[in-house]
Amino acid sequence: MKIRKGDIIVIVGLIVLSFGLNFAIYKASSNYKGDMLVVEQDGKVIKKLPMDKDTEYTVNYGGHYNTIVIKDKKAYIKEADCQDQICTHMHPIEKEGQTIICLPHRLYLELESHGDKKKDEDAIDKVVN
Repeated sequence: MKIRKGDIIVIVGLIVLSFGLNFAIYKASSNYKGDMLVVEQDGKVIKKLPMDKDTEYTVNYGGHYNTIVIKDKKAYIKEADCQDQICTHMHPIEKEGQTIICLPHRLYLELESHGDKKKDEDAIDKVVN
């Protein structure tokens, strides 16, 4: 079976189309700023912190700690006493769905959006129904 010029054009077109759709979906889903930081430890929610208020919160776990900072609507781990320190080197998170994880302390931070996105989804539901 021989590959023709038309086959190559179709393959390249499909690849470009798939990358374009992937980029469009990423942009559409990443427009929402998270307004609530959910702090989980061992799979249980231990705290929900609003992103609109600058604050510092320390999570203790078996004699160890992580210090979470929310500043300028961005959240990050400022300090931790784990050996690898990976969580302290992660970029600050600000958009819905972004996470920070500290495996040694079983800590999981995720941004959720409860404000404008919910209103947008309700408006879409009313139009569709």
